[in-house]
Amino acid sequence: MRRSSIFMLIAAVALGLVAVLFARTFLSSSPDTSNTTAAVRTVPTVIASADINFGEKITPEKVKVVDWPAGNLPQGSFQRIEELTMGVGRTAMRPIVANEILTEKSLATGANRLSTAQLLNPQMRAVSVPVNEVSGVAGLIFPGDRVDVFMTRSPDEALPISELLVQGARVLAVGVDMNVGKDKPEVVKAATIEVTPLQAQKIALAQTVGQLSLALRHFSDESRVRLQTAQVMDLNDGTITRLVRKPNSGGGGGGPAAGGAPGAAKPALGPGVVVMRGTEAKFESVIGK
Repeated sequence: MRRSSIFMLIAAVALGLVAVLFARTFLSSSPDTSNTTAAVRTVPTVIASADINFGEKITPEKVKVVDWPAGNLPQGSFQRIEELTMGVGRTAMRPIVANEILTEKSLATGANRLSTAQLLNPQMRAVSVPVNEVSGVAGLIFPGDRVDVFMTRSPDEALPISELLVQGARVLAVGVDMNVGKDKPEVVKAATIEVTPLQAQKIALAQTVGQLSLALRHFSDESRVRLQTAQVMDLNDGTITRLVRKPNSGGGGGGPAAGGAPGAAKPALGPGVVVMRGTEAKFESVIGK
């Protein structure tokens, strides 16, 4: 028994030595995480040192330079404060929060003039649409929102109609306010939206023949729908509409069933109803029924 105990003790010591050697070998072969962190390349980047409001001029005390990972740097950033403050300087085109990277898209060159043209995407146009409290969604449209544009008109040869002109247009300004940080509703006389050249042409024509109105949509809604021209006949839910006619005196006519050859006497229709089925109208007399 004593000899077996000695053998077990020797085996335990040997296993312990093997474990220590294995641990040393494994730790020496593992990568050094401190060296990996130090290998990340950084570049000087200008960020906001405090909140900058829309329309404020960029000054040295409102910005600072920090080291930023080069792989995560947004396009159009700046590396030196002098790029923003020298010469005519730059102005914030939208609210900028503290520690946010300043980019060319968020700034306008010059401090005296904020131009809507700098907000436009390439090959797009800016057009102003007249609005009021109703057509402008009660003043709840703000710069940066997305809207659809409808036209309503009353042609001489037909009943009033409504058509969809533009879908998902970006609002650049309401009135003369381009601040995307605007948070108070305001009823204005015009809204400036971003459209394609063809859409701008259609809107220009539509303003001369009808009335325009805006419909606010969710800012992430990129869907496009196809809507047919809406007419007065389409205002119901698809059921048959019965229009009760006033009784005609004498030979009064002028109803859907009062047609006939020119010069022919028009019969008195009397009391009755006009039955509308789609776009077809049929007069039915109620006399003798």
